[in-house]
Amino acid sequence: MVIFKADLIRRVWEKVNVGKEGRKERLKQDEVEAIINTFLEEMSQCMVDGDDIILRGFGKFMSKVRKARTTYNSICKTELTFPERRIIKFNISQNVDKHIKGEGSHE
Repeated sequence: MVIFKADLIRRVWEKVNVGKEGRKERLKQDEVEAIINTFLEEMSQCMVDGDDIILRGFGKFMSKVRKARTTYNSICKTELTFPERRIIKFNISQNVDKHIKGEGSHE
């Protein structure tokens, strides 16, 4: 199953507003969307800047530089050169990993 950003916004909106029917402090879906968009923009900017992002209990996003390298294509008998580039790695937290494997509760 694929979850799109709009689905995520709706799910967060529903969870945030549980038990707040008819109350003044109930968040609008547009406000939740603005919060999620801001969060994603800030994460993206941090990664562009080369910073690591640690979301305790979820995982760690790391910005790494992959060195330039040359490989040999044995089928075409040619060398291929890959330039240096930045990649993003993600390490999942132990809590989420256990939850996915069904070994524990997600907190």
